[in-house]
Amino acid sequence: MDFQCELIKVAGKDALATYQRLKTKTGVIPVILGDNDDVESITEVMDYVTDSFEHILQQAEDIDALEWFEKRQAQDAEYYDLTIGEWQDLSPSNNISVHLDILSGEPKPEVYIALVPVAKSWMIPAFLKIGGWNDCPIAAEHAAIFKYWDECYGIIVAGITADVIELEIQRPPTTREQALQLAEQQFIYCPDIVYQGTQTIAALASTLLNGRVWFFWWD
Repeated sequence: MDFQCELIKVAGKDALATYQRLKTKTGVIPVILGDNDDVESITEVMDYVTDSFEHILQQAEDIDALEWFEKRQAQDAEYYDLTIGEWQDLSPSNNISVHLDILSGEPKPEVYIALVPVAKSWMIPAFLKIGGWNDCPIAAEHAAIFKYWDECYGIIVAGITADVIELEIQRPPTTREQALQLAEQQFIYCPDIVYQGTQTIAALASTLLNGRVWFFWWD
């Protein structure tokens, strides 16, 4: 498989332990890429997008994340309906799942971990050139938003598949107000996590309160 950085193949059951161990390596940042089909899909996108990593990174630097949220919501206020809903006391999200089979919940037979040669985790979407299909933001937008969230919450890109991104969070929201503000941003960034997931922004917020893992999925 022709990939633009080192790939390590491991059994799904060993993915998280290997991922944590690889965090100690210098000069690279590990990210779980899912199984062979996921890696092939990511490779196709990387081959299709002609912009260089450096150019995408520069595009990201020119994007103000808060303005991006505001403009995207204003473009279709009916679709990005910010009605909050009633608060629900749901459990915080704390578990990485990118290495698991979505139907059975069991570890996949094999998954790949990429060692991405970037200085900061928020740069990973720019290097892998992810996004740009359906409602999924383009790579520069992912990077800009992740940079902003990193400044606010301390994010680590833990997993990327063909249609899923998972982030580890070092400083999660600790109040309902913070969680609700973040949930609005996440809904605008990835509406499917509400429309096909929690159903309300308030329910999403309750999973973000003290939650150590954020999950995004685009249909």
